[in-house]
Amino acid sequence: MNGKQQIAEQSRQWFWQAFIDLLRENDYEKITVGKIAERAQLDRRTFYRSFKGKSSLINWYFQKMLNQYHEFLYQQSQPLSVKKGLTLFLNFWLAHQKTIQLLIKRNLSFHFLEIWTKEAIENYNIFNESWRSNGTPSEITYVETFVTGGLWQIINVWLIKDNPENPEQIVQIFLKSLNQLAQHPTGIAQSEKLSNNN
Repeated sequence: MNGKQQIAEQSRQWFWQAFIDLLRENDYEKITVGKIAERAQLDRRTFYRSFKGKSSLINWYFQKMLNQYHEFLYQQSQPLSVKKGLTLFLNFWLAHQKTIQLLIKRNLSFHFLEIWTKEAIENYNIFNESWRSNGTPSEITYVETFVTGGLWQIINVWLIKDNPENPEQIVQIFLKSLNQLAQHPTGIAQSEKLSNNN
């Protein structure tokens, strides 16, 4: 980054911190761009050079976090097992718990899922699990989407707690649940049969 880019990035960071400070004190709907700029001690025009509004500011934060996560992920030895990948994922977000917890409480964490779903599917190739090779491309995409959505819902339930379980416990719960689903296909089939009869 050149000097101008560094200044612009620093301004974006100040806007984000101002937004988070305001979000701790107010409902999302009551926060205006003017208030964010005032808290950041920057001009509204500077805000609009980087963001269209509050939503794009939130998207910027999640995109920045995802870029950091993927950079960290690709520094690991590959291919990764699902267990290792899950542990890395959970530890990464645990380090940002206070911010994520606030966004969850304000019902704003959905911004992350919109960004992450596409990027996660593009990055699943670094895992060595059989579900990535068994099935048609369409079937694999559905499985990957299911895993992605499930993981983020786990984050929402987990990090909203003031004293969340350690990541290793969450990984065990997640893997146990997947194994139970795989070992009881008759239960799923029975549910489908009942649904079709209604």
